Amino acid sequence: MTDFSDLLIHDADLIQIALFALTITTLWLTERTLLAEPAGVKWQRTKSNSLFILTALPIQFFMTALCFGLARWTASTGWGFVYLLANPSSVLIKYGLMFVVLDLLDYIYHRAMHYVPLFWRFHLVHHTDLAVDVSTTVREHPGETFIRNCFLMLWVFLSGASVEILILRQMVETAANIFSHTSLRLSPTVARKLGWLFVTPNFHHAHHHFQLPSTNRNFGDVFSIWDRLFGTLVVLAREEIVFGLDTHIDGRMDDRIRDWASYLRRIWHGRGARSPRPSFWK
Repeated sequence: MTDFSDLLIHDADLIQIALFALTITTLWLTERTLLAEPAGVKWQRTKSNSLFILTALPIQFFMTALCFGLARWTASTGWGFVYLLANPSSVLIKYGLMFVVLDLLDYIYHRAMHYVPLFWRFHLVHHTDLAVDVSTTVREHPGETFIRNCFLMLWVFLSGASVEILILRQMVETAANIFSHTSLRLSPTVARKLGWLFVTPNFHHAHHHFQLPSTNRNFGDVFSIWDRLFGTLVVLAREEIVFGLDTHIDGRMDDRIRDWASYLRRIWHGRGARSPRPSFWK
């Protein structure tokens, strides 16, 4: 177990980047091969969504380092509810129980992003994608990246989650999030059986339906059981789902994203000092 922990900690960034790149590339190519969407349309959407990686990565790396530092502090001081349990270092508790607990806390975080007006102001950017696919996974406003990591640090402080389970969970969560956003759907039978425990593309697509109440349903991250337990489950057939938000259905959010990209390129090349800064929210 020590060798496994050392591998997770010392090679965490490399492993997570490799896993992310492999998963999203494989599913993107599978979508491109199996679905009839024109290549130009898909590539344009992928470019727009990929711009968010440039703003998310610096925030993510910095706050991950803070989160790991906090996790090391809780471990050295025995702080957090996990240390109230007998044998908190056992595999069952350190990895099994804490994975489930962190998934429940992510469900709470996701609900907060929808119901707290300030948080929703950032999270709605993710929901304005009019055609959900694997690239939608990275469509996250940098403000949400900051808020999400603040919540994670709070969960670590309260629970005492270790660095090892944080890294392991991030790996599983990354793969699960990419999979749940793919435009490839499972057959109704497979989706129904798998969806009793896990979040599937069919399950998460309903969350991206453009109208309430569906937008405020299916908050699960890896496990779907929380939505069943707390009454936030909705099931929609493929033909019932329209992606986007009814308040931003005109597609102008993507125009603003491209305007910002052009503006930042002009700044980078020294030509944007006198250019008007584009609006993002209006």
